[in-house]
Amino acid sequence: MSAVSGRGEPLGLLHQYTWSRQERCGKRGQRRQKATCDKESQRWLDTLTAAEQGIDESVCLVHVGDREADIYDLFVQPRRSNSELLIRAEHNRKVQHELDDLIPTIDQAPVLGQQTIELERNPEQPARSATLTVRAMQVRIEVPRHHQQPKPCQPVTLNVLLVEEATPPAEGKPIRWLLLTTLPIDSFEQAWQWVVWYSFRWLIERFHFTLKSGCRIEQLQLETAERLLKALATYSIVAWRLMWLTYSARLSPDHSCETVLQRAEWKLLRRKFEPKNRSQRPPSIRQAVRWIAQLGGFLAAKAMVNPD
Repeated sequence: MSAVSGRGEPLGLLHQYTWSRQERCGKRGQRRQKATCDKESQRWLDTLTAAEQGIDESVCLVHVGDREADIYDLFVQPRRSNSELLIRAEHNRKVQHELDDLIPTIDQAPVLGQQTIELERNPEQPARSATLTVRAMQVRIEVPRHHQQPKPCQPVTLNVLLVEEATPPAEGKPIRWLLLTTLPIDSFEQAWQWVVWYSFRWLIERFHFTLKSGCRIEQLQLETAERLLKALATYSIVAWRLMWLTYSARLSPDHSCETVLQRAEWKLLRRKFEPKNRSQRPPSIRQAVRWIAQLGGFLAAKAMVNPD
């Protein structure tokens, strides 16, 4: 579990859960016959408990999860005060409403407001502007019909946010987020803040990408699980620090790198990449991060200009 601030700054890891699947296929049809404690889904509940133990109760802790975390048992699990959930919905759950199901119920909820955002270019679509409408309401979710628990459970009350594009693009995938949360929704500004917080969930994807690509964790050829776990713990610290340095470079690129690196660290970097430079003035954060990226294989090639 990766921790970030309310501004999206990477803060480190609160908890790390590792496991190895004994059976990799053939069990999908049996999932409903098992209690959560007998499935991989239990890791979401265990991680929530572990994260709460490492944070002071005066700090508001918001557990952000993707659609894999849409688990009824997670919603009803006891939490400490000041501990909230913000989960992207996967299931069209039964709710106590005349329309019966979650999706048609939230689709008819009133619009709280609209917000225009700029989407960056990615391999699937060009950069574009997107105007998003936000709907919100409170619902009471029924206990799943196939729920496997030794004792009876009760429906759970949650707030629901539906974020979708007012005018979907002709090409490309339109934005549609259905979020379940225990956070209050008393205004559009408040609801939009929760949407922004959910957008920080991509940082865990970047963390795993850094582990696999930057640290090459999958290429390690260690002989025992114990050695692999020790290496994973070490590289996790490295991956988080790389993410934090990148964030700092984007937030304050021209500030002195001594805000993020010790003097000996940036001097070694300069000696490596500018051996003739004897200046005592520390480089900028942008330059230091660029050097670190070059250590990892970044080519730092200058753009070529075609004279024609």
